[in-house]
Amino acid sequence: MKKILLSLFLALCLVLTACAGVAESGADVLDVSEYFSKRDLSGEWDADAAVSIDLNNGSVLCEGAGVTVSENAVRITAAGTYVISGVWADGSIIVDVGNEDKVQLVLSGASVTSSSSAALLVESADKVFVTLAEGTENTLANSGAFSADSDVDAAVFARDDIVFNGSGKLNVTSTNHGIVGKDDVKFTGGVYAITAEGRGIDANDSVRVYDGSFTIVSGKDAIRAKHDETEKGYILIVSGTFDLTAGGGAENGKTQTGSADFGRMQWYNAAVSSGSTESQKGVKASGGITILGGSFAVNTADDAIHSDTDITVSGGDFTLASGDDAMHANSALRISGGNITITQSYEGLEGKTIEISGGYVKLTASDDGLNAAGGSDQSGYGRNDMFSSDGVSSIQISGGTLIVSAEGDGIDSNGDLTVTGGTIVVSGPTNSGNGALDCAGTATITGGTVIAAGAGGMAENFGSNSTQVSMLVNLSGGAGTITVTDETGGVILTAEVEKQYQCVVVSSPDLQVGKTYTVSNGAASTQVNVTSTIMGGGMGGFGGGWGGWQQGGMDGFGGGRGGWQQGGVDGTSGATVPGNPPDGGDQQPPQNGFGGGQMPGGRRH
Repeated sequence: MKKILLSLFLALCLVLTACAGVAESGADVLDVSEYFSKRDLSGEWDADAAVSIDLNNGSVLCEGAGVTVSENAVRITAAGTYVISGVWADGSIIVDVGNEDKVQLVLSGASVTSSSSAALLVESADKVFVTLAEGTENTLANSGAFSADSDVDAAVFARDDIVFNGSGKLNVTSTNHGIVGKDDVKFTGGVYAITAEGRGIDANDSVRVYDGSFTIVSGKDAIRAKHDETEKGYILIVSGTFDLTAGGGAENGKTQTGSADFGRMQWYNAAVSSGSTESQKGVKASGGITILGGSFAVNTADDAIHSDTDITVSGGDFTLASGDDAMHANSALRISGGNITITQSYEGLEGKTIEISGGYVKLTASDDGLNAAGGSDQSGYGRNDMFSSDGVSSIQISGGTLIVSAEGDGIDSNGDLTVTGGTIVVSGPTNSGNGALDCAGTATITGGTVIAAGAGGMAENFGSNSTQVSMLVNLSGGAGTITVTDETGGVILTAEVEKQYQCVVVSSPDLQVGKTYTVSNGAASTQVNVTSTIMGGGMGGFGGGWGGWQQGGMDGFGGGRGGWQQGGVDGTSGATVPGNPPDGGDQQPPQNGFGGGQMPGGRRH
């Protein structure tokens, strides 16, 4: 009985290093015999015992038992090894042996195209090995409509386990799917160029990759595993090189619309207004996705990497461009290593829970950079109370480097936000309907380094449970360097930000209560006399030391008439500033039910 993949790999990822030599490190820790047999990995064959099949442009030449030839099919009916070469313009290779028999097909300069079915069809076997002979280029293709009388819908279609190994090259083209396996589909070596109008690689039980090079251009998902049973439908990648384009790439992604008026209000108004209804993801699984290493260039109209359950990344180099989320897990998204660059996304990292303990992540998002939200593939839509914790979601950052450029919230948790280590730099948002940090539950920092620069309207700081000094300061600037220095001019921390901002959250283990620090950007500076651990507002509401005005009415903020309250540098005191921001009238409970008292250095709630 197969073990559940995720339970094993959660333990694995605790011991993998962030930027290890991925294939070797992953293979050393992973018991590969659990997921790849010796024969899966070897790609060797006994040439003396093999049966030779020369396709000979349809006039098939074959010497040996276990092979029958008809007008448009070569049928293999006995276990053994078969070496296939030559060209067949319209035919199929069919494997139909006992369910305990193993067959090895060695492709050695073979090209098979079928106009109405699969070029390679596995009807019955225990396992079929497709070995790509060294130095050869091979093709398996479908060139026309698949027969409506059969469920066969791929250029390579296997009803039982199929393994691809060796070091040669395989080209796969199809008017529907490229490679489909109804059980396990494994790759342990070889070079693959797959062009498919449907999915590139599709499996029921699992897709497992030990090594190989993959260039996939697909109309639907590039790589997918899907099964109704929770312990199946998973994807395991130990190593390999992946160049994946699905749905024409990120430029063909769904058009997202929504209100940016008041941060989490987006969840009520956001919607998909246009784009394909097909799933056009890069790597997609109904079960877990575990990536130990590899090199990934993924450009997709839909999510680049998506799991209906968990995603675990402990190594690898990623360049992701997505028309939707770059990495989306319906349950847990865990990153403990690797180098991840997200050049385009709607939301960069999304999961019910997000855990970052290592690695390097740099992302660009047109909405939230990180979003911990309940629900499935809907960017957290459907939440009933947008201003309180959902009690389920969370973001935990304990290590690694995270660099965020976002138009929506930089880091957004519908539950708790906990930072215990790592380096975090947030640029954006520039609109006052979102914040660099946004937390509906409890936000706590006990370690790590944070510089989060964004607009002031929804600015938030960490909360009172924190044990590390965190300052929310009023400092406006543009793209460039933000620096924090101590009383002697010594640099405590510095970071590059990419956008205009009105306030900055700064936290470091080197900041101390009772000291004075200067936060500067070259054009302006602010001095902060640190009198408490949290300076300038805190989580648990839209408070903040940046200041802000008091407004009543339907937006949910109570306020007073004729003037607004500007918080001081430390966020705990303020003065009335002449002038009238939007006049909310006399203070009264707002229509949406949010009211309250004055938060230190922030708005009324």
